[in-house]
Amino acid sequence: MTSRSNNSRRGASKSTNAGKSAGVSLPNWAWLLAGLVIGVFAAFLAGLTPSAKDVRSVAGQVKSSSGDEQQKDNQPVFDFYTLLPESEVTVSIAEPELKPEPVSAKKTESKPDQKPSASAKKYLLQAGSFRSDKDAERLRAQLLLEGLTPKVEKVSVGTGETWHRVQLGPFTDRASLHNAQEVLASKNIDSLLLQLK
Repeated sequence: MTSRSNNSRRGASKSTNAGKSAGVSLPNWAWLLAGLVIGVFAAFLAGLTPSAKDVRSVAGQVKSSSGDEQQKDNQPVFDFYTLLPESEVTVSIAEPELKPEPVSAKKTESKPDQKPSASAKKYLLQAGSFRSDKDAERLRAQLLLEGLTPKVEKVSVGTGETWHRVQLGPFTDRASLHNAQEVLASKNIDSLLLQLK
């Protein structure tokens, strides 16, 4: 009997230990109800947060209700559309006045190596002015390939900087000057006409 009573005690003690370790057990309908309540609460929270469409529509309503005057104040004003036509300056491209010297009997008999008279005006074309001598030499080489004879002149300005000017000339006749200007214009190079003193 002692063995049976020991067995029954062992079984009894096991069943009481198993019940304590399992904790409180809820029926299935309670779990279903708890899940339903949590789902409804999550849906409620999702309904409280605004979507991007809602934010845009509210922002659009606020902007439209503020009026057109405030929108005009916030937009930049461009005055150059009206200022530019008022300050328009017409520039006339004047050909330099190169007068051919009158032909006289003495000049036709003159020596071929004789220099032109001092009264003739001489012109230079400046094709560019650069701080870097490499840039000036690059333009000089480009103009040499076009059949012109440019030279690079170093000039120091008042601030102590050295500039490299690419110049063509001097020109004493209008035809060669005009030819050089056409070559520069065909290469999209703006030239500056300078009169020598």
